[in-house]
Amino acid sequence: MNLLKSSPQSTRKCKVAVIGAGASGIATAKCLVEDGHEPTVFESSDQVGGVWVFKNTSGRAFSTVHFQHSKYVSVFSDYPMSMESSEFPHHTEVLQYLNDYVDHFDIRKHIKFNTAVDKVCRKDDYWEVTVRIAEGQSTFKFDAIAVCSGIYNDARLPNFPGEEKFQGMIMHSKDYKEPSIFAGKNVLIVGNGPSGVDIAVTASYSSNKAIWSYRKNRWLLPRYCERIPFDFIVTRLNKHIPFRHQILSLVHIKKFYPIMLDHQACGVKPNVGPEKSGPVFNEDALNRIRLGAIKTKPNIAHFEENKVVFEDGSSELVDIVVYATGYQVNIPFMKEYLGEDHQKNLNLYKMVFPPELPNFGFIGFVYGNVIFPTSELQARWFSKVISGEVDLPSKAAMEEQIQAHRKHQEEGWLDSAYRSLRVSAFDYMDDIAKEINALPKVWENWKILKEIFAGPMMATQFRLNGPHKWEGATSWLKKVPKLVRK
Repeated sequence: MNLLKSSPQSTRKCKVAVIGAGASGIATAKCLVEDGHEPTVFESSDQVGGVWVFKNTSGRAFSTVHFQHSKYVSVFSDYPMSMESSEFPHHTEVLQYLNDYVDHFDIRKHIKFNTAVDKVCRKDDYWEVTVRIAEGQSTFKFDAIAVCSGIYNDARLPNFPGEEKFQGMIMHSKDYKEPSIFAGKNVLIVGNGPSGVDIAVTASYSSNKAIWSYRKNRWLLPRYCERIPFDFIVTRLNKHIPFRHQILSLVHIKKFYPIMLDHQACGVKPNVGPEKSGPVFNEDALNRIRLGAIKTKPNIAHFEENKVVFEDGSSELVDIVVYATGYQVNIPFMKEYLGEDHQKNLNLYKMVFPPELPNFGFIGFVYGNVIFPTSELQARWFSKVISGEVDLPSKAAMEEQIQAHRKHQEEGWLDSAYRSLRVSAFDYMDDIAKEINALPKVWENWKILKEIFAGPMMATQFRLNGPHKWEGATSWLKKVPKLVRK
């Protein structure tokens, strides 16, 4: 475990390029400012928000998108979302929250909008960043780089036989914005990640017929369990009790058994538990399948002129195909260091630091987490490392950890496009918090042990002690469980 050094002589202040002004980028800028660094945030669009910007070429939000997890566990550790916002906020509320965060912490002055990064180059003792603006190219020198451009870059498009013959419309979910395009159409949605689930449910209301194709069944869980946000069931106590999976299965059998029966009745029960495949949260999906409003199908075998044939031999007449098949990481300005297959070659120590590149970090390049607080923890660690307050291990030790984590990913998760970016959410957050001495300390916080161990895994726990404590942390941790149980 790396603990913060106490000597002020060990700290240094750096000029840092932060690439991207989505959630990860603005959190990184804020953390850098807190530690006395000088960040410059390069954002290719004209506003903050990244994927949460609706109808923006860089945005990935569509009209019905909400947070998968509740606002209590999904936001930054020292800036709760407003009490007036929904418990599972709509994308408009999320974007407003990000803008409020930027203004509250006075980050906007550090952002250069409409500025795309073309190239990053390592020199002897600094980094050179070439950017493109309307007037042409400019080059800047920095001590450190934080890449915060995210994992939702290039659409991942499958290639099925006969696609070229198909006379209907084929689109990726990144280009889908409004359900009105489905009116009177037979719509096929391919993929059962969060976007696929949401679009399939929406299409079941707005189209003539909604067909949903995917390779493997996945757990479709409600956002609420007995009127409490589902993410409140996962606590720190769950993590530390012996045989926790077996015990939790018994403790929550009353809550989960009806959900299991629903999956079985609908013919969509997965062969593995949610810890292997990752659940998707949507209240309506199982009900729409049960009512026949969504027709589930196996993977596509091939296309014909006006229909799609599936691997079980069945076929459906289709007007619109929506590929909700995810994304692949693409960082064109890093090709010199990552090669062509960025996702495969993104070998990062604890998903942040490339052993080969000094003073360089990737923030937010994980999948399956509550990304705002995860990115924030990564940013806090990154800032302390470039300050010299926290040391990284040797290159050999970092590479050994990378290989061990790769093995854990292969054994712990089903094969998927995002498996190389997967982490076990709360174990990972605890691990990063240890690096900056921000894990909750029992002896310092004994008055809120119940909230720490039996409450939801809110990122505010990582502001109880360690660097940049938040004075409101204790009261907020005590308040939230009372709010949701009213």
